Amino acid sequence: MSTSSDISSLFKLFGGRSAHYQEISQEDEKQSSMERWPGVANVDLSSVSTAEPTVSAKAGAVARPALFAGVVVQASPVVAPEPAPAPVQQSMPVAGSGVTPDWAAESLHSLLGKLAQEDRREVVSAPVRVARPRPSLANIKIIAVISAKGGVGKSTLAAGLSAVMQRQGRAVLALDLDPQSALINHLGVAIDPMQVAAEGLAHCVADAQMRDFCQPTPSGVFVLPYGMVDEGQRRTFERQLEDEPDWLAQQLSELQLADGSVVVLDTPPGPSAYLQQALSVANVAVVVSLADAASYATLPMIDRLLSTYTADRADFYGATYVINQVDQSRKLSKDITQIMRGILGNRVAGIIHRDQSIAEALAYNQSVLDYEPSGQGCHDLQAIALNILARLFATQRSEQLA
Repeated sequence: MSTSSDISSLFKLFGGRSAHYQEISQEDEKQSSMERWPGVANVDLSSVSTAEPTVSAKAGAVARPALFAGVVVQASPVVAPEPAPAPVQQSMPVAGSGVTPDWAAESLHSLLGKLAQEDRREVVSAPVRVARPRPSLANIKIIAVISAKGGVGKSTLAAGLSAVMQRQGRAVLALDLDPQSALINHLGVAIDPMQVAAEGLAHCVADAQMRDFCQPTPSGVFVLPYGMVDEGQRRTFERQLEDEPDWLAQQLSELQLADGSVVVLDTPPGPSAYLQQALSVANVAVVVSLADAASYATLPMIDRLLSTYTADRADFYGATYVINQVDQSRKLSKDITQIMRGILGNRVAGIIHRDQSIAEALAYNQSVLDYEPSGQGCHDLQAIALNILARLFATQRSEQLA
């Protein structure tokens, strides 16, 4: 590539015009330099070392830029130069004193797009939500069945408590807040459970109400399934629960349940928007745990969640604990049960011994009360349900007397 082509490309890069460029040879540059800087005409450059010496700034001296790359010329005393012709103005951009910006790193279109996005973020504001008064649920009693981990028999217990309380003459609604939607499988539904659970709680958006999805069961308990939804619908429903802390309270209020009715809430394990909604309305929380080391280790977390979600609620009577699947033939199971009883005291509502009839009742699509009414598991379940009912309505009587 010729020299002129290189120069033309250089001017195009910096936005200049090569028409004004004047190429100067070394001889012309030397002659021009002698005319402009007569004090340098007699300097012998051959004696100057190519190493970079230290230049000391002295009063009355000026630092003279080198004429050649890599050569530093010592400062010379100030000499009044003869009038020199005005330097030829070059159409070249002048660099600043700092680091040259890398303008080619990002296009202007991209930078303008970023500014537009920032402007939109500043303009968009959070929607204003109108706070609704919390509805009164004093005419009903609500039990939240909770656990820190899965696989502890939580849904089985929720269904069993519902069935026992219904047989004690209470109108009972079993409400499934767990996306696994397993509660209805434990209530002895004679028809296809999947058909009954097709629509449920997660469909209670817009104008849909809970009453539209409540289903009767052969045990006499009404059940509200979670409902069969895809991932998008589930996330939408969970966002609604997070955005409206009193959503469940509003929905239960609009059901207009009979005085003295009991609502049993089955919740997913661990922290969630479902647990927060359940504990915001529950009068009693039933904590289900196994008699093993893993379940024991999660109990402090449950206590923290309870204190967080039920703080400053006068209508929350406290938590009660159920130790499930206790195996008296194993020393560790007995020891952990004894330790939990010692720590929790009278907050333990009871224990449920390991009983194969409970699992078999589910397999035969029956309630354990009907499948094996004389079994150990059935007796344990009845005792726990009566204990919880006594706590609920004894507290209510105490409040009325006060």
